[in-house]
Formats: sequence, structure tokens, C-alpha cells
Amino acid sequence: MDKEKIKNKILDIETKYNFTEGYKLLYCPWSTIEHSSIAFISLNPGSKMPDEADIRLLSDERGNSYEIEMHTTKSPITHQFLELCKLLNKNPSDILTGTICPFRGKSWTSFSRDQRNAGLMLGKYFWHKTLDKINLLICVGNDVAKNMTSISDFKKEKIFDSGWGDIKITRYKDSTGKILIHLPHLSTFKLFSRKECLLVLKQVFKL
Repeated sequence: MDKEKIKNKILDIETKYNFTEGYKLLYCPWSTIEHSSIAFISLNPGSKMPDEADIRLLSDERGNSYEIEMHTTKSPITHQFLELCKLLNKNPSDILTGTICPFRGKSWTSFSRDQRNAGLMLGKYFWHKTLDKINLLICVGNDVAKNMTSISDFKKEKIFDSGWGDIKITRYKDSTGKILIHLPHLSTFKLFSRKECLLVLKQVFKL
């Protein structure tokens, strides 16, 4: 994966589509692409972040952002991601963590349709290029799952009751054996903090 090529694509789209709040593609060092077999993909970086954070960042070379900023972050997903790592018995540094749309925004609906489409197309290009070593993709939210399932021949394997009302978790598999888990948006549905959901999550991840 050519880091400069991706950065230039982001800068071009940032200018062309008037993204004004910065960007962040990976919440981990760029080198994680070379060794990780698990990807955790959320929609886009929000505008709430630690005061000292760089708002225009391709990757976080300090380590995994969720772990580093666990005491200062304003993201509600942070604790959920760290609990996921515990469930999988993985260190945060083991997981390729990032977004499908790298551009920051107050909310997804604050972007125009053209902005959303441009950000998603860029993300699909990037993640398609990184799939060689990935065998488990964890997708947070409908927009992420919809776009990520389209980059390979993923088929639904099983739908689970999450243990949170009528919220579902879906597991997909493609012809190469890669698994994609579609989780609900963890900022709203904090599954990894809910006792009733843990047994289901172990089944979803085949633990």
C-alpha cells in the first residue's frame, strides 16, 4: 500500500469536496497494515477529540489511538473497542483500526450526499487494497457494513440476536474464507459493556 498515494487522494478529495474539519484514516501506525489479520472499521472520525489531537492525520504513529487516548478521548466507542480487544484476547496494537470515510464531521448527516459518496469511495479503495492479510473484518454500523461487503463476494452466514432488544449482529463469509462481522453502531449500542450480550458475542466471534 502506497502511503503517499493514499495521502494525495485524501488531500485531493478534501479540496474538491470542501471537507473543512480534517481527516483521520487509521487509528494505528501505518505499519499495522503489514502484520494485522484483524480490521476494525468505523464510519468516520467525529469532531470531538482530545484538545491536543492533530485534526489532519493519515495514521497514528504513536500506537492505537483508542488505547493511547483512553483517558482523554471524547469518543464513546473507545471503551467498546478496548473491551472487544479483551474478548478477542488481542492487544489494540494487533488490530488494523480505522475508518471507511476519513473525513471528520459533526455528524454523518452534516455531509452532503456528494461528500458522503466521495468519502466512502475513497475508503472502499483503501480497504480493498489492504485485504490480503486480513481474515476478520469488524464493521461498525450499517453504512460501513454495506460498503465493505461490496468489496468482495461476502454472503450472509448467520444472523444473531444481539441481546439488546431487536438489534441484530450479522456474520458474513466470502469465497476466500474471510469473515466480516456487522455490529450495530457501538456509540449507541454498547454491546461489550452489557452482560446479556457477551455470550452472543462469543458465539459471533466463535470463541
